[in-house]
Amino acid sequence: MQNTDKIEGIIFQALAHQMRRTILKIVALDAKGVSYTELVTELGLSTGKLNYHLEQLAGFIEKNEERRYVLTPFGRKALNQLNLVKQEMSLDDEKYVRTAGLAQKTVLQPAAKLFLLIGIFMTSVVIFVWAYLAYIAVTEGAPVIVYLLLPILIAAGASLLSTLIYALRKTPEWVRRFEHKFLGEG
Repeated sequence: MQNTDKIEGIIFQALAHQMRRTILKIVALDAKGVSYTELVTELGLSTGKLNYHLEQLAGFIEKNEERRYVLTPFGRKALNQLNLVKQEMSLDDEKYVRTAGLAQKTVLQPAAKLFLLIGIFMTSVVIFVWAYLAYIAVTEGAPVIVYLLLPILIAAGASLLSTLIYALRKTPEWVRRFEHKFLGEG
């Protein structure tokens, strides 16, 4: 059982990226294999990105005697599984695919909220420091520029803080719209 879990994990990790699935499909098209140059031309990738994806597909593809990429038996089985899923899809499955796709594309919302919370905390600290400096300036005396500058800085900080709080309240709504529009459902 553990071996099966390991195999499944390896397959899903390798095929998690669309570009790697595309590479497998391109390599499968020609029984003689595909050259590195043909892959670069077909995919329009930089050599660094192509090398990365080819490394991730080790065990799924290999170079033959002519130094062309061909599917391994394991790669053929993985590609067959992809094709089998497509063949067995029905119209009823589309709503489940859509639901699963949306659930997997909600990675921005928690990150955006965390970013805004950090911004709110840091802005609050800066405002507190400026307010403390203003207190010291009033009680101890300071040059005129300090009396002019600190209220402007405190007002700018308060404005930024209110904007960040507003954004935090609206984040779930606008990030969800962004994800739906640009990451698949748009």
